[in-house]
Amino acid sequence: MIKKHLISATALLLVSGSATAAVYKSVDAEGNTVYTDEPAAGAKPVDLPPLSTIPPPTYSPAVSKKPEAAGEDSAVYQSINIIEPAPDATLRDNTGAVPVKVGIDPPLKATAGHRFQFYLDGQTQGKPTRSSKIVIANVNRGTHNVEVAVLDAEGREITRSSPVQFHLHRQSINFPRGPGGPATLPVPRAN
Repeated sequence: MIKKHLISATALLLVSGSATAAVYKSVDAEGNTVYTDEPAAGAKPVDLPPLSTIPPPTYSPAVSKKPEAAGEDSAVYQSINIIEPAPDATLRDNTGAVPVKVGIDPPLKATAGHRFQFYLDGQTQGKPTRSSKIVIANVNRGTHNVEVAVLDAEGREITRSSPVQFHLHRQSINFPRGPGGPATLPVPRAN
């Protein structure tokens, strides 16, 4: 019973301590402005604005999707997949250019208005296109997922590939030698 009361009292003190936390401003003997959470002689409370918050971004799930009203179009394609980059590949490009290539069976029905829509980390890349190859420019270093979907003439999704994860390495000017690079650093020129 005593243990239960002790836990309740501790929780109440923690809650009440955080609820009454304040910031005080004072000037010390040397003329320096001091901010603290403990009131001192001559200190005045400071009214702080509320903390700003940013809602988290929403991402579409990286799963294979089927359209709800695609009708017979959904049975047109037996397979669609990302050929390039290979799954879990490490790409090295200082400009951040990532080539993407699609494999589809049967071939894209461009005459029916079908187009490819490419995605990087769930975000569309460019406009729908008939080309099965694109280069996504200026991708940040790190791990990413790429997908492709086939859209019909009205822009409805017919089918989508599974995501392919890859890793992009961009050389940093902070580490010019890189692993296995030259052992000497550049020598400054004399004026």
